[in-house]
Amino acid sequence: MMRIFLVLFLAIVLYPHPMAQAASPGAKTTFSEVAGALMSPVCPGKLLHDCPSSEGAQLRELVRRKIFAGESKEQIVKYFVEVYGRDVLPKPPTEGFYLTAWLLPFGGLLAGFGVVFVLVRSWTRRPEDAEQSEEKREVSQKAVSGDSLENRLQRELGDFEG
Repeated sequence: MMRIFLVLFLAIVLYPHPMAQAASPGAKTTFSEVAGALMSPVCPGKLLHDCPSSEGAQLRELVRRKIFAGESKEQIVKYFVEVYGRDVLPKPPTEGFYLTAWLLPFGGLLAGFGVVFVLVRSWTRRPEDAEQSEEKREVSQKAVSGDSLENRLQRELGDFEG
């Protein structure tokens, strides 16, 4: 039984995975990889391979020529970023001010969960606790106002007699 597990483990470890081949420097760059990694500068909101315009077709042809010339995906993306700016990247970079585009949604979700937590907690509060806390508030307000009225009465009586 142990031999079977050992053989399976070695087969999995030694089997050449497609991800490992794509990460190797000698891997062949495909058109779909590059066109899927670029936003079209002429069709706002669309990837390069989804752009129906003639300018998009020219840019796709440029990508095909660069791939045929042997350039890697990173080199082609870098070229497009240099020519058209960072707007051709489908997602913002994770550096500098662009980092807020990554963190702001998580902050909004966290704040939303906090609001929901506070609301649910206040809605599920036991009525006895609410009545007791309301009674305590009324007693404390009466005590404060009663003391001030008592002081005022004593002061006015003193003024009247004196």
